[in-house]
Amino acid sequence: MSDDLYGAVLAASPPILAEAAIRRVHELLEAGADSADVHEVVATSVALLNMHQRNRPGRKHAWLAKVTSFAFPRTFSTGPLPKTDDLTVLAEAAWLHHHVCFTAEITHGSKSALGRAIELQLPVDDAERLAQQMLRMVAAARRQANRTSRADQAQGQTSPSKGDQVT
Repeated sequence: MSDDLYGAVLAASPPILAEAAIRRVHELLEAGADSADVHEVVATSVALLNMHQRNRPGRKHAWLAKVTSFAFPRTFSTGPLPKTDDLTVLAEAAWLHHHVCFTAEITHGSKSALGRAIELQLPVDDAERLAQQMLRMVAAARRQANRTSRADQAQGQTSPSKGDQVT
């Protein structure tokens, strides 16, 4: 890579950026550079590739979808199941990965994605974090709605005075 990281390098395509990074790492390794120099080149190259990816015109991935099912459990395995009848061994197996799944239909996005039904599969830990975050957001929205309704009531209504007709 040249010393001018902000000039023509930013305008280069990702394959050219990757090739330049690989060539620079190769030069450093042949010259006997330490791992800090190699790490710096790799980190800079990854940052440049990320910047290039984020700045791509016309590739907006702002899809919206509506959920079309309830959440359901699903378990995936990464290897063959052991030959055993003991269900506790199967349930506690390290190669089993438990997920929470639900289906959704893409409502906004590219023509090829519109109307497509997809299944989202979240690992149990991620699903739990998402659920907790959603509950916090719902609680905050309710608190805000309560504050707003109380403020509206305080502005628009006064307590009835003697002789007022209350309906």
